[in-house]
Amino acid sequence: MTAVMTISTISCGKIDNSMDTYQYRGVDISGEPVTITYLTIGDKPINGMTEQVVDKLNEILLKKANAKLDIYYIGWNDYLENYNHTLDMVSVNLDLVATGSDWLDAWPNAVKGNFMPLTEEMLQKCCPQTYKNVSAKEWRCCSYNDKIYFIPENEYTQWINHGFVYRGDIARDAGLDSITSWSDLDKYFKYIKENNPNMIPWDAGANNTIATLGYIMSSKKNKYVPIYELGIYGVWGIYKEAPSIIVSPYYEGDEFVEYAKLMKEWCKMGVWSTDSKASDDDYTKFYNGDAAVVQHHTQNFYTIIKPNMDIFQPESNTKFFWFGQENGNLVRNSILHGAMAVSKKSKHPERALMVYDLLRNDPECYKLITHGIEGVQYQINSKGKLEKPSGYNDERDGIVTDFWWGRRDEFEEKLEDSGYAWAEYEELKSEYDRVATDYQWDRFPFASSIIADKISKVTLVCDKYIPEIASGNYEISAEQEVANFRKALKEAGMDEAIRVLQKIYDDADGRSSMKAGSSLNSKDDSDAGESSSDASSAASTIDGTLDENVEPDNVGIDNGGVDNGGIDNVPADNAGADAAGN
Repeated sequence: MTAVMTISTISCGKIDNSMDTYQYRGVDISGEPVTITYLTIGDKPINGMTEQVVDKLNEILLKKANAKLDIYYIGWNDYLENYNHTLDMVSVNLDLVATGSDWLDAWPNAVKGNFMPLTEEMLQKCCPQTYKNVSAKEWRCCSYNDKIYFIPENEYTQWINHGFVYRGDIARDAGLDSITSWSDLDKYFKYIKENNPNMIPWDAGANNTIATLGYIMSSKKNKYVPIYELGIYGVWGIYKEAPSIIVSPYYEGDEFVEYAKLMKEWCKMGVWSTDSKASDDDYTKFYNGDAAVVQHHTQNFYTIIKPNMDIFQPESNTKFFWFGQENGNLVRNSILHGAMAVSKKSKHPERALMVYDLLRNDPECYKLITHGIEGVQYQINSKGKLEKPSGYNDERDGIVTDFWWGRRDEFEEKLEDSGYAWAEYEELKSEYDRVATDYQWDRFPFASSIIADKISKVTLVCDKYIPEIASGNYEISAEQEVANFRKALKEAGMDEAIRVLQKIYDDADGRSSMKAGSSLNSKDDSDAGESSSDASSAASTIDGTLDENVEPDNVGIDNGGVDNGGIDNVPADNAGADAAGN
């Protein structure tokens, strides 16, 4: 099991506790300073710079909240298993817990009692600046059985939808102005195999399953919207054309068969190496000119890949083909993709909320927790843009705070990095804003404990078949492979899983139960994704109210052992952590 560690800060003595020192009136913060432990995902840094940043941050926190911060790290290796295990442990003292509904089992941990319910009075008093910027509808998205468990990252625009980063110069040579469809991508790969046999079209790695969901969401027949809370593959969801019916394109329909046939063809064509050990899907071969695409998300495209390609391959004219581009199917991030919770075991929940409110809203605290110390980790140039100081070395000077649970556009726009590909980002953002729909599943209690075992059994089947189908490296036909997969899904209880998910969906949305998996209909049900105000309590018809004494091992959705995230699930800040998406 990966070790988890904290960064401890300098000890501080008693301070002047006059009420004028504090902005949180009505909260007793007298006495000795308290330590608030913040759990985040990331590898603990070893260069000593993060401790310096936390020390400076604590000078402010002590003055304004009589508190100081420690950071508790869950390393990227086996991060989800270690995260859940840590939250279950009685001996680990935590206060603020980073979480996410689509990659960090936020709802299962709320259901099993690892997070503290937050009352409106508590939030208004101890987290007032954040509270006033979260709407009533957004607070309902953070609630289970009418109790608030999360603070959403609702003031931050982040595009972590996936796609292929490709070379515009090669696309031009292949007769393509740009790649806007999977058919274009197929033509691009064929041109490379015929004209540049020493180049790897796609250094796909041992697992390329993110593109599986990308293909399904790009279908011109139906626009699929997956429920990311139910696992990394996006096995269940709805079609926008029939938004009241839970479906699984992995289980029924033609899209997945078409995908399997294409992957089989690409494998035979040699689009990727069949030796998984020789492929790692990192950026090195792309930067060196040895690979023609990399698969990642928008934020990594404009913050990392495009800027580096402009240095290493300046003639490449690097571009981005996003999944769903050909059919205009794009879903915005959940406001719970990066959320903050308070540990059930917190000894200082009110002070923890005060510290969070300061990290999120105080300009100096925000700059320190997100960017570090000015003049050391960053500087502001004459154009008002953020850049690295002269002589900056990331290994020596970099920090790891990974505060991805309360970022704000208001502050980020004032700290734009001068090295990012902003023109390309703005062009993409303009496209996205025209077609993107809000993530609709936040208000639905799909983390119900009754469904967890059913989801886990189906996920185990997916873990076996989806990577294999994505690789195209098997002896039988693609049609037979998919038939075998679907037979295994049925035996694992897929029909019952769909039935229970449909009931949860219907009950939460106030509809009478309808037959799941029936054919698409033409009825306009555009409001199906809008849950009623008491949607968070709908699961009580299935698994009862929240039992705060439930044993940890009884609940939880197994997201499988695949080290990749869903289409909207992948990080900008850690390129190797493909399941995070921050």
